Amino acid sequence: MKRITLTLMALLVSFASWAMDLDSAKEMGLVGEGINGYLAPVVAGNTEAAALVAEINSKRKAKYMEIAAKQNTELANIEKIAGEKLTQKAAANGEYYQNAAGNWTR
Repeated sequence: MKRITLTLMALLVSFASWAMDLDSAKEMGLVGEGINGYLAPVVAGNTEAAALVAEINSKRKAKYMEIAAKQNTELANIEKIAGEKLTQKAAANGEYYQNAAGNWTR
């Protein structure tokens, strides 16, 4: 479990390459962290935000699958752990995240 957490922390750091676009979208309240470990649009209809979400989630899923294979665990386990970490981080930063009921909170 500790190894999974450390790997996920490294994964979160690797997402910094999208920081400018992602940070802007988060600051504007266009996107937020879902409880499933993936980014999601908070506001529908913004095609630029939707494209960013799709791009980042594609890369996240590839990394999650890689971690799951290395740890010999289910993808759902990695997604759950990542979701917990990412929503905690979003909450601490005052960004949108999904709560346990699936509602957006800031």
